[in-house]
Amino acid sequence: MFILLGFSILALFIIILKLIQFSIVKVSNTSSLDKIISKLNKTNAKKLLIEIQQIKNPIAKVVEVVILTKSDRRFDKESRESEISRISSIQIRNLENYLGGLEVIASISPLLGLFGTVLGMIKAFLNLEKAGSQIDPALLAGGIWEALLTTAFGLAIAIPALAAYHLFENKISNTRDKMKDATIRTNTLL
Repeated sequence: MFILLGFSILALFIIILKLIQFSIVKVSNTSSLDKIISKLNKTNAKKLLIEIQQIKNPIAKVVEVVILTKSDRRFDKESRESEISRISSIQIRNLENYLGGLEVIASISPLLGLFGTVLGMIKAFLNLEKAGSQIDPALLAGGIWEALLTTAFGLAIAIPALAAYHLFENKISNTRDKMKDATIRTNTLL
């Protein structure tokens, strides 16, 4: 139970951390960046770059690199694409930080709960064996109750952790798609 309690605290910490991170970088809100990209052309790219740099969204960071590498003569087509890909990967990895831990917690919590149930059942039957011929159903019921409590606690941790994990993964996947779209749009307009 103490391990499960630790997992629940850790899962809650990760969920809160990711919610704060996603709200700071405004993962879901790309409307201001979309407006800037729609105004973008070869002549105003440097001017709009200042506006793009003020946006904390990871997509804006990639668009910034697209603009900077397009105007820098040191980058040929292949090195531009490599740099854009590198920055995109960094931005996505930053969003994915700690999600592996949340997935592990969601996967292991029910198993730990089940393990606690098995140990509780062993304990219940051990108490039943010790009672010998004076079998008291309360001995068995108390052990079973205690055993099932760990399974319930494990599931209570796993369900919200798994839901949060998939919610965050979905947001990251949407961001990845929007990042590709913004990169293509920016390259086309420059």
